[in-house]
Amino acid sequence: MGLDFDPRTIFLVAACTAALGSVTFLALQPIHPRSAAVLRRHAMAMAVMSAALLLFALRDALLPSFTHVAPNILATLGIALCADATVRTFDRDPPQRWLALQALAIVALWIAIGNDPADSLARVLVFSILHAAYGFGIVVALTRNPAWGGERYVRVLGAAFATYATAHVLRGGLALAGGSPAGGATAPGVAQVAFILLFALMPIVLALVLQTILHARVTGELRVRATTDELTGLYTRGHFFELARRHLAHPPAGRTVHHLLMIDLDHFKSVNDRFGHSVGDRALCHAARVLRAAIRGNGLLSRYGGEEFCALISSRDEEEARRTIDALRQALESAPLRAGPMTIALTASVGAVPIDDADALGRVLVHADHCVYRAKTEGRNRVVRYGETLAEPAV
Repeated sequence: MGLDFDPRTIFLVAACTAALGSVTFLALQPIHPRSAAVLRRHAMAMAVMSAALLLFALRDALLPSFTHVAPNILATLGIALCADATVRTFDRDPPQRWLALQALAIVALWIAIGNDPADSLARVLVFSILHAAYGFGIVVALTRNPAWGGERYVRVLGAAFATYATAHVLRGGLALAGGSPAGGATAPGVAQVAFILLFALMPIVLALVLQTILHARVTGELRVRATTDELTGLYTRGHFFELARRHLAHPPAGRTVHHLLMIDLDHFKSVNDRFGHSVGDRALCHAARVLRAAIRGNGLLSRYGGEEFCALISSRDEEEARRTIDALRQALESAPLRAGPMTIALTASVGAVPIDDADALGRVLVHADHCVYRAKTEGRNRVVRYGETLAEPAV
């Protein structure tokens, strides 16, 4: 079946799409300032690939000494730069000299192969091997990154590179099976046109997928900021109550006894007054770590405000609940903060109230707060449980 167009036209379109991909990466910098350095690397990779594709399209106008060597060097440098930028996108930082050594090896290899028309098959095979190796190498690097299991679009990116690499393997196999046709990369043929079309689409696909990944990260960061206390890393009050309602509606198997706790650090104002607010912040973070470790998988913990924390404890029975709540207080008492030569003792007054109804959180919170007040008046560093030492407060 004949073709109605010259493959050089597709190369020209591919050069334009790669250039557009480069511009897209540069345009994303103001939106993703933290990833600006990586985006510039992606832009450079796409620009180099665009130049390579343009040389493929204009091969007949090139000097004989540059007919094959120059575009093959640029195309291979492009995929090497793309691999480097992709790896850096996922918090890997390979040595810069490693990329420089690759670039030198690529230039030397293509100069050694040269422009002799008789070596067309060798050029196709080397090109296919290099690009397949880089493509599969990126896939392997992505699968070993934690983002592979946590970010859906990372797997889409891996699939794109796997497709790219597989196409090069198939092209190399076809070249071996039928030889390399005269004209090499610009030779007509259905398979060749399909391969060039992949080249044309890959830069835009890459730009779109990476843009989606970066946007998803920004969305995730905003969600974390909205649901996590910036200082202690605990849940914010609003998010804690949202999770607590879900937890009460669908409790863990076997854990049917729940208590809402208010935990108020004792004499915390004196810590700020004596040692300064920076040490006070360290003390809050320290208390948060101790309490979180003591709770472990038994419940939820949030910073309620100031030096107050709020927790939901789930237990198998009342005796286990008592031990867990007492352990929280004891853990804080036995883990003073060491700040240089200073040792700062931290204790807490804890109010504990049983709860089994998600809609009662507001009312139960009032009871817990009243228990904390009672713990303070009785000497601090103690747990007051609702219903044991005081009557129900008026709400």
